[in-house]
Amino acid sequence: MFLRKLAVSLCVLLSIILLQAGMAFWAQQNSEFHTERNRVANQMLAEFISLRADKQRLKVWLAEYLLTEDANTQFRDTLFARMQQQLTTLEQLAIRDQLYHTTETDLQHTMQQVKVISLLQTNLQTLEQALKTREIARYKDDAERWTALISLFDKIQDTDLAELLQQAIAGQRQRAQSTESDALRAVQSVKRTTILISLLGLILAVMLGFYLARALSRPLQSLLDGTKQLQQGHFEYRIAEQGPGEFAELARQFNLMSGYIADYAKREKQSQLAAEQLVAERTSQLQQALDQLHQAEYRQKQLLADISHELRTPATSIQGEAEISLRGQPKSTSDYQDAFSRILSASQQLSRRIDDLLLLARGEDRLRQVQLHTKPLAQFIQQSISTIQQWLPAAVPLHTDISGRTADPLYLLVDDEKFSAVLRIIVDNARQYAKDSPALNLKFCATETELQLTLADQGIGIQPDEIAQVFARHYRSSAARQARPDGLGIGLCIAKDIMEAHDGSIRLSANQPRGTCVTLTLPLFPGVNDEDSDR
Repeated sequence: MFLRKLAVSLCVLLSIILLQAGMAFWAQQNSEFHTERNRVANQMLAEFISLRADKQRLKVWLAEYLLTEDANTQFRDTLFARMQQQLTTLEQLAIRDQLYHTTETDLQHTMQQVKVISLLQTNLQTLEQALKTREIARYKDDAERWTALISLFDKIQDTDLAELLQQAIAGQRQRAQSTESDALRAVQSVKRTTILISLLGLILAVMLGFYLARALSRPLQSLLDGTKQLQQGHFEYRIAEQGPGEFAELARQFNLMSGYIADYAKREKQSQLAAEQLVAERTSQLQQALDQLHQAEYRQKQLLADISHELRTPATSIQGEAEISLRGQPKSTSDYQDAFSRILSASQQLSRRIDDLLLLARGEDRLRQVQLHTKPLAQFIQQSISTIQQWLPAAVPLHTDISGRTADPLYLLVDDEKFSAVLRIIVDNARQYAKDSPALNLKFCATETELQLTLADQGIGIQPDEIAQVFARHYRSSAARQARPDGLGIGLCIAKDIMEAHDGSIRLSANQPRGTCVTLTLPLFPGVNDEDSDR
């Protein structure tokens, strides 16, 4: 639609240009026509005047010739040749003047001039023949000579040539003025027409320009607003698909481009968010790994400090007992037996510390790798009682209570060595923190799916708000730190890892009215095959 308007506008402008070019060509031709017409008229006037002057010169020469009979004939011949050339030129100009006539009057004037030129040529031929043949010389009387002279120069066929030539000059002068006026009028007309055409072309060009600018400005402004919106990141912006067909199509393509850009920006933003999330996750993982590395380094340093502290105390006790036994006078057998008993107790304590430290040094992965064996419930209960009694001194009473479905053919999956370590840890804690009331209560309660082993002491107990933290490595409750400053704080952590490796659990609770209850829970299985299982 707009292209059609633009094509029509260009055609109109081209028509104006062609019209101006045609007017310019017409003006040039018209100007050349009138200029040439005026030039011919002026040239004929000049030739008539020159012819009259030369004729007067010839008349003077003839008078001199008649009076003196000794005149220059060469001058005469030159005048004749020049006058003949002038008449020939006048004849040619008259022919050309016929081509430039514009009215019937101009044509009649030209024909009159041709007649005058013809008479002048006849007169010039007669005069030349008379002078060159000395025909005038046969007149002896001066009056007759002057009469013949006047007849030859001024009259032909009863026509006064002087008056005729004067009339021709006057008429030609009038014609020259007329042609000059026509040329000026033609130039003025061409100028007015050119100005009019130029103004008309300018007005049409301004109107077409305004029309096209008005038809073009609104779609372009809409497109410009759309580009500004895209530049500001508003990719959802759409422009109205209206106006001429070309701009409607341009608006549609712009909206499609905006949609593509919006989709790409959305995907780019999603990719950026995914990348940022991935970077955040990787950073978090790296930070966790770094924290774990720092924790491992800290645990390693703490382990070395714990090893040096935990091993130094029993080793110092053993060394001290040995030095005291060997110092001074020989002692009795009972004294040595007491010393060896204390050394044995310190050695056992040192052995337990070494076992705990070795378990801790092997790490959680090693603690969770257990060799599970099937074991009947009754056998497991007897073995557990025997293990606990083994770790208890003979002076500490152990009260046992067995309830539930202990007579059913139920089995457990346990690692004897690892589970014995758990029993040793809880029994050792009961001994250390219940020295004033060393009696322990051991209870077994079996259901269809699990076995609960509860060991209760009457020791220092534990605060409820500290129960959730006692399984953290190196954590010790405030009462435990007061009762035993040299504790390592790793026993319950090791016990928890071992119980979780057995798919069981360990929990602590308060024993009323005093003390602590440790409950171990293990799953029970009916009719398990007697096969080992590595986990």
